[in-house]
Amino acid sequence: MSGASGLHQQYRELLRSRVLETASAAAAEHGWQRVRIADLARVSGISRSALARVFGDKDGVASALVAHEADRLIARVGEALAGAPNLEAGLFAALRVAVGAREGHPFLAAVLDAEHGDVTLLPLLTTGSAPIIARARLLLTTHIRTRRPRLPAAQLDDAVDILVRATLSHLTAPDPDPEAAVARLHRLACRLLDVAVTPP
Repeated sequence: MSGASGLHQQYRELLRSRVLETASAAAAEHGWQRVRIADLARVSGISRSALARVFGDKDGVASALVAHEADRLIARVGEALAGAPNLEAGLFAALRVAVGAREGHPFLAAVLDAEHGDVTLLPLLTTGSAPIIARARLLLTTHIRTRRPRLPAAQLDDAVDILVRATLSHLTAPDPDPEAAVARLHRLACRLLDVAVTPP
């Protein structure tokens, strides 16, 4: 029974991934308002009933899609943090990834820049971004705690909350000079976390 259940779960995850990739490309190209569930099912190679069993309705697909794309970005931020030799360098690399997320990410660019005149999904990245903020805070808190285990919990919590919200603000309302924005956020991060900044 467990084997059959595991295969069913794998199949469900495969369907989910296929639909989300299709939805991401369609939203980036046409805008979410013009995306139809019937087209998502057809291009994904599944039935509408199968899609409905996994996501419910179009709003369910939208929520899952934004969460999926946000998780992809958060994973890239995590890789930047983990791949750096120290916390200062990791913060800089992670901020560069986050602030520059539009580049090479057509879906995020289309949503954040309201391409096609479509703002349907924008609230999920702004006023409704609490789940994304929570996941980003968890990643950053966990990483910093391993690098700075003696940092007071209150200081860490405050610093992470400020950094995540400030970075998201730069992502949704970009600075005309992204490199300057990254440098400012990096200085802020180092001050909040009592991290020494290496002179340029």
